[in-house]
Amino acid sequence: MSSRFSIDRMCENDREKVLNLLLNSFFQDEPLAKHLELGKPIDFAESIFNDALKDQCSFVVYDNQTKELIGICINEIQYENDQHIINETNENILFILQFLNNMHENKNLFHQFQTNILLHVFIINIEKNYRGYGLGSQLISTTIEHAKKMNIKGLYAEATNIYSLNCFKQQGFQVYHQVNYIDYDPIRLANLNDQCQLVARCL
Repeated sequence: MSSRFSIDRMCENDREKVLNLLLNSFFQDEPLAKHLELGKPIDFAESIFNDALKDQCSFVVYDNQTKELIGICINEIQYENDQHIINETNENILFILQFLNNMHENKNLFHQFQTNILLHVFIINIEKNYRGYGLGSQLISTTIEHAKKMNIKGLYAEATNIYSLNCFKQQGFQVYHQVNYIDYDPIRLANLNDQCQLVARCL
């Protein structure tokens, strides 16, 4: 990676800049959020940051010249016996979370990798002016190395667009399931001619 950029573990000091990137980049560009006109859900963004901070396994990338945060990889530790209760009052966010959860229907990655703990790459986002530098792939690579140090046996993600899918494939992830958006909900997701892929890799 160019010396122009640096990747570090996400910490409390990154809060304001991470929230800004989530609200002004991720939620504006991610296909489901954009299609459903999610806007700038600050409460949801803060919840994502707070949960990720607890697990201490998320990463940020900065431009060393401008000192600006330009990318994030928000990861969370998942245990096989976790109760996946979705407490969300925003109907559009609830719809998205249920969709992502549905990607795992009949796909038990814990059994696939013979483990009771996996690392979930929940959100990966590079500010649009910095795409093309390989930063998404670098963030995933850094996450993989961190997972190895934690003795985690596998990682997974729901790749909701072709950009993130390519980043994951570059780092050895394979597709375990895919769903066309329009097939999932032909009314709410009409004209969203793309698909979501459940990707994972063992370590």
